[in-house]
Amino acid sequence: MASESFLAEALADLLTELDHRGVQYALAGGWAFSALVEPRATTDIDLLILLDPPSRETIQSLVSSVFSSTIVHPSPMKMKGISIWRGVGLRDKQEVVVDFLLADSAFLQSALARKQQITLGAQLVSILTLEDLMLMKMIAGRLQDLADLEKIEARKTQLQIDWSYVEQWKTTLGLGRR
Repeated sequence: MASESFLAEALADLLTELDHRGVQYALAGGWAFSALVEPRATTDIDLLILLDPPSRETIQSLVSSVFSSTIVHPSPMKMKGISIWRGVGLRDKQEVVVDFLLADSAFLQSALARKQQITLGAQLVSILTLEDLMLMKMIAGRLQDLADLEKIEARKTQLQIDWSYVEQWKTTLGLGRR
């Protein structure tokens, strides 16, 4: 398992590679939550990306440029309608898991189009909006996602949230009421 600073270095190098190749992406998952809401530990890298066409070879090429050794799953996994291509990279004997969430639905393409830019460390990074991050966490519904959503709810008066956008997509995606 990679330490947080080691993971941050791997993330920075991976984002530099994506920028260099012109790949559309938005930082998602724990890193996005930490940047948009409050810092929390994470053990992997989650990126929403648009690849046309998505392929194992493209994913392999992306991660192999950053890690000394890589394994990419032979095909994307499906989690509640989201296609995720997982790559595991080895760098200085530490393992880093990178989940590439494919922007292959109307919602995920909309989320990618709405991405915003933030400065993370010394790097300009594309990141999901808080609303789209919330929706992705509602879709996933894992314990960590639910805990993150509770923290957002507790801080909602301090955060700028477009609730009409969230409600519109919740209805479209069949996610129920807030």
